[in-house]
Amino acid sequence: MVSANASGLLGDAPEDGSKGNLDFGYVATSGNTDTTSLNGGFNYVTRISAPFAMGFVVTGLNNATDDVRSAERYTFAWNNRYDLSENDFLYGTVDYVNDYFGAYDYQAGIYAGYGRQIFADDSGHLSLGIAAGYRINAAFVGEDEKEGVIRSDLDYAYKISDTAQFTQKLTAIFGEEVDTYTSESALTAKLSDSLALKVAYLVNHNSVVPVGTDKTDSTTSIGVSYSF
Repeated sequence: MVSANASGLLGDAPEDGSKGNLDFGYVATSGNTDTTSLNGGFNYVTRISAPFAMGFVVTGLNNATDDVRSAERYTFAWNNRYDLSENDFLYGTVDYVNDYFGAYDYQAGIYAGYGRQIFADDSGHLSLGIAAGYRINAAFVGEDEKEGVIRSDLDYAYKISDTAQFTQKLTAIFGEEVDTYTSESALTAKLSDSLALKVAYLVNHNSVVPVGTDKTDSTTSIGVSYSF
């Protein structure tokens, strides 16, 4: 659901063809307090040629209490992978995060690097990557920060059973001004061949933030995921 930064490693890219999933979650309460929470995401990966895969991810989150908006966040990532051998590959990522209630107005970056597939079989996959890039941290007030960065990625999936899977994506971005750490843990349980229940926990941490804002944001989401 609210997958802030899908891994640029594309460890789940198909050997041929395309695949994707559409996630949706909604919660509403009424009475003494009226609340609504809406989140969703779209993830698509395609194999362009034998060595080259490409994918993109779009997510959104919107929360409101008594008609007052308390959270609004949108993310986009465009990921590319070029296999050099069975286990070695190059990868590139362009990403953008717009969080109206976060530490920064938006953060955007472009990265390119080297990845290593530790394993990929019927039980799951594990890939690691290291990249260099450039990022903008746009402040709500004051001057934007523009910096060179080093980025590391981890993309892990484990098939618990025929109907359940655990995934873990980690990203660490080390900048001249700000370090950012992002973790998404998710558990999916199949309801049918194409429909699954998904529970996800997302943590985003910035080492330096403007005065009056928190360094760490976390989101727990529950919803359904449609695969195609």
